[in-house]
Amino acid sequence: MPTNYYSALLLFFIALIWGGSFIIVKESLTVLSPLAVIALRFTLAFCFLFLVYRRTVGRHWRTTLRPGFGLGIILTLAFATQTIGLKFTTPSVSALLTGMNGIFVALLEAFFYQKKPALLSLLGLITATFGLALITWPSSARQLQLNPGVLLTLACALFFAWHIVATSRAVTRYNPQTLTVIQFAVVALTAWCFAPPGIPSLHLKLQTWGALFYLGLLATAIAFLCQSVAQRRITPVMTAVILATEPAFATLFSIVFGYEPLTWKLVLGAFFMISGIILSAVGESFRGEVGKMIP
Repeated sequence: MPTNYYSALLLFFIALIWGGSFIIVKESLTVLSPLAVIALRFTLAFCFLFLVYRRTVGRHWRTTLRPGFGLGIILTLAFATQTIGLKFTTPSVSALLTGMNGIFVALLEAFFYQKKPALLSLLGLITATFGLALITWPSSARQLQLNPGVLLTLACALFFAWHIVATSRAVTRYNPQTLTVIQFAVVALTAWCFAPPGIPSLHLKLQTWGALFYLGLLATAIAFLCQSVAQRRITPVMTAVILATEPAFATLFSIVFGYEPLTWKLVLGAFFMISGIILSAVGESFRGEVGKMIP
């Protein structure tokens, strides 16, 4: 089998892992606070990646510390709004809204850098917005109000988009591996500072530790390594399209594990949102800008 097929399968595996992470986070929030989940997740991810890249980090940390710190703060805001928002919404809605970060990238590039969005990106924005309206629109006028989880997760998508735009410029000047390790350290330290005191980390059940290892190692550290390997051997367009399947996996898992019922609004809304995400991703990818590091 050609190398690019293995790379494509690896990216599908990453999308599957990221899709599953939403129900894992949702379940973890029944035991831990959002910031405690983030703190433990990124502590594990930092320790793993630091061991892998310790020599590279040792050579580049001085020059990379400042940009890594800034990117880490943005990443903290993205994960904080996503994780807190997940307390108030379902895993599928969280994943679909987070997936809109690629659309927001085009808008940020246009607003701050006067970079004209690709036509496919604008079409993707319209399509995804229609899908979002289908999913979140209430069944009666009396219920017409935005769920706080939806608002927080939209903010999360905007922060992830900001992170992608900033990272795409930072990696041209600084070592990418060192940037990632420093960011993970910043996210972990910031989350520990604001997490409620007295986290019963040593008294957690084995199931909870399993969920945290899934998030910290498999869905964050190892996924980053796999994506780095796969993207060297596959085109940016194909990368963007494959990674855009993440919300589809999250929606499937959410339905299968009973977090929400299978309704026509969810199916149609998810179809339009995922189509919009793919259109936007392809539009930006043709310009040579694929940016995604972690979900």
